[in-house]
Amino acid sequence: MSLNDLNFHKARAKYVGLDIIGSAYISDSANTAYGAISVADDSKIDGLKKLATVIHQGGSKAILQLVHAGRMTNAYAAKGAPVLAPSEVKAAHGDVDLPKAMTKTDIETVIQQFEDATIRAIKAGFDGVELHGANTFLFQQFMSPLSNLRTDEYGGSLENRIRFCAQTTKRVLDTARAHKPGFIVGYRISPEEFEPGALKLGDDLLLMQVLGKLGIDYLSLSLRQYDQTSITCETLSDLQITDIVKQAVGDDLPIMVAGHLGTQFAFERASGDLFAVGSKFLKQPNWPAQVRNPGVQPESRVTGTVIPYTTLNL
Repeated sequence: MSLNDLNFHKARAKYVGLDIIGSAYISDSANTAYGAISVADDSKIDGLKKLATVIHQGGSKAILQLVHAGRMTNAYAAKGAPVLAPSEVKAAHGDVDLPKAMTKTDIETVIQQFEDATIRAIKAGFDGVELHGANTFLFQQFMSPLSNLRTDEYGGSLENRIRFCAQTTKRVLDTARAHKPGFIVGYRISPEEFEPGALKLGDDLLLMQVLGKLGIDYLSLSLRQYDQTSITCETLSDLQITDIVKQAVGDDLPIMVAGHLGTQFAFERASGDLFAVGSKFLKQPNWPAQVRNPGVQPESRVTGTVIPYTTLNL
């Protein structure tokens, strides 16, 4: 773990309730970008432990976001490991390579890698993990009809497309409960895709209900705008996606909201239970204090690894 990483989070953890570190890749083939944080083997535990300790010293809970890029990577980022995906379909955007369609053995291996990464997070002293099922990474690739062309029990019907997400989440939950009671397990999700024939909100709502029944601790919505409405669910197009999700999963599952939460006005309008922010922290470590009190002067910028987001107590 670099000194920049530690300094970055030291400057920010004291202003938030959860400091979520992402995206930590679970294997070389899972890496989203060269230079990202790794939880791919036991040699990473000591460095991650230093990071969790710094966050705890700031008074925040430490959450490690676990990611598998699926087809959203290339041989360089993956250090020569095969690029894996549900089907042999190259992504239409990004610096990516044509992936190899995962065998059932590959699927079981990846599920095991998520379990192993969870155990490492526990050994490193983290308070929880978050499964990164958003931003077109592997979990979303299994859900999307555009990237999942499988004809076995992991593709085709909605029930089959949900299977990998549900099996992995259950394994992580079972592992967490067995090794550290009270360990937090969250799930980040992009509610819908925008291309014709792509993943619809209705499909993801069923996945969210399944995740809630499995017992995740929170659901994090990856939104472009905190109050955006759906483009794939015309009958509910007048409602915010957050409100639709709340109706679908019930009041017992906390919803985390992200997307242009840059002002106190936005926080007052957002309907989530938790608020997630990333970009504002890059320039101003004490940004939450400035939101609460505009008279607070910004702290100097601390360089370091970019984190996707951090949740606030506002």
